[in-house]
Amino acid sequence: MRHIQLFLFSFFFFSFIGLQAQTKIEYLDINNVKAGYLLHGNMFWNPDSSKAAYEFPKGSGVHSNFASGLWIGGIDQSTNGLKVACQTYGTSGNDFWPGPLNEFNAASIDSATSANWSQIWKMNKSTIDSFLNITNHTLANTPFSILRWPGRKNPHARTPMNDTLQIPDRRMAPFIDVNNDNVYNPLDGDYPSILGDQMLFWVFNDKFGVKQSGSVGIGLEIHALAYAYNCPDLNNVTFLNYRVHNWTTSIIDSTYLGIWSDVDLGYAFDDYIGFDTVAQMGVVYNGDSFDEDVTNPNYPSKGYDSLLTQHAILLARGPKVDNPNYPATDPNPYIELGPSSFTYFGNGNSPLGDPTIPEQYYNYLTGSWRDGQPFRLGCDPSDTTKVPYPFVFPDEPSIVGGLSEKECNRSPFDRRMVFASGPFRLIPGIVPNDITFAFLNTDRGSDNSNFDAIRIVADSARNYHCGNWPQSVRNINKIEFTVYPNPASTSLTVSSENEILRLELFDLIGRKVKSAVNKQVDISKIPNGIYMIKVVTKQGAGAQKVQILN
Repeated sequence: MRHIQLFLFSFFFFSFIGLQAQTKIEYLDINNVKAGYLLHGNMFWNPDSSKAAYEFPKGSGVHSNFASGLWIGGIDQSTNGLKVACQTYGTSGNDFWPGPLNEFNAASIDSATSANWSQIWKMNKSTIDSFLNITNHTLANTPFSILRWPGRKNPHARTPMNDTLQIPDRRMAPFIDVNNDNVYNPLDGDYPSILGDQMLFWVFNDKFGVKQSGSVGIGLEIHALAYAYNCPDLNNVTFLNYRVHNWTTSIIDSTYLGIWSDVDLGYAFDDYIGFDTVAQMGVVYNGDSFDEDVTNPNYPSKGYDSLLTQHAILLARGPKVDNPNYPATDPNPYIELGPSSFTYFGNGNSPLGDPTIPEQYYNYLTGSWRDGQPFRLGCDPSDTTKVPYPFVFPDEPSIVGGLSEKECNRSPFDRRMVFASGPFRLIPGIVPNDITFAFLNTDRGSDNSNFDAIRIVADSARNYHCGNWPQSVRNINKIEFTVYPNPASTSLTVSSENEILRLELFDLIGRKVKSAVNKQVDISKIPNGIYMIKVVTKQGAGAQKVQILN
């Protein structure tokens, strides 16, 4: 959204107690995308410059997303009251703040803790690989990013002021625990466990301040992982994983979680949006054949000219709910939800405009307009004579007479959209909800008249592989686990928050070379090399690379 008032705010803003909010931005930049992430659950724009910060292709000066943020809302079971946490730009306030909550003190957080956690940690796989080649780890030879990684009880972690960072005695940043003492200490050989070839980690909550949405705090603590792969299959993709903890004592019912996004595909005012029912993703594409530059001196930006791209948001891993057919007819105790709505709204204070109170944010999350009227199936999603349908413009532009913005002959414009999944329950306790989104881009110059190219990118994103994952372990990154030691010579041991049913070891061709029915697998007779270990639990399966050195 390129409205002028966005740029009249100062670059820094303050919380309700006067603590200056951090405008720290960190970039994911390992592949063709340079994506900026902020401390408050918002991303893809830089408040210090008031410019977009999702550059694609990297180095081109063109951006395929202007601003996005996490939205979540549900009904507090103890009070029957609606609570939301919906982050937008941050210029008029926030709904999230840095830092973990104190689960033993009413899910609270003080200003010092929030300030100490006002940072985003960045880790490259190449740094970890170099660390693993060191045999005797010291303060001098351990890379700074590994030394400071905020793993559980790390004695070397530091605040932005270089004081010791107090880390809760529970799972924080993921790591490989080489000596299995449940403490992250890189001098013992422990190292970060990351997804992709580069990953960012940060923590934020919805209890520290007064929310711009008008909602009271829920008691959410979010562990965010933004990551990307540097490989042909996924060079145009960034991933974002949320581990959502509910540290209150009340269940949050009818919960919906989504991404709010003001995409701005290059030039903001010639965009179309649509929901691809084949790949189940929200897509933004140009409404004409040429994407102009913005020459306004207040907010200049480059367009994609005639070499157009498409941008999409995909739900790679949805929230889980109980399976009503378990165990009678289905051995899986959980069902993974897909998208529940893809909605949009415009700028201004109208029934079709910006939300201003919790009920309006929740309405957009659940497939309704701001005033609670459902979205409708048709060229005019506000036409009350049409049937309710929560996915707007569900046809690709190549379908003649279809329900796309192109075929409906709508005027291209600046769209803000909400892509959500639900309903599910946020249960209090240590086991979080684990949800992953992927942000996709087609190569410049791809055919803009259909969704064929963006579907290929979506397929790669769902598979989570870079050409060297065997088919046996593709598309199963559903649960997280720790495997140690790694590299290993005699045995591999696995730990997970979920109950482990079996372990399977595959070579990179996809052949199973070993299996076990407990938490440990004997590898003493396995040849040296890189393998994939697959962990099967009641909650799903996951896979990681391991190195065997006999």
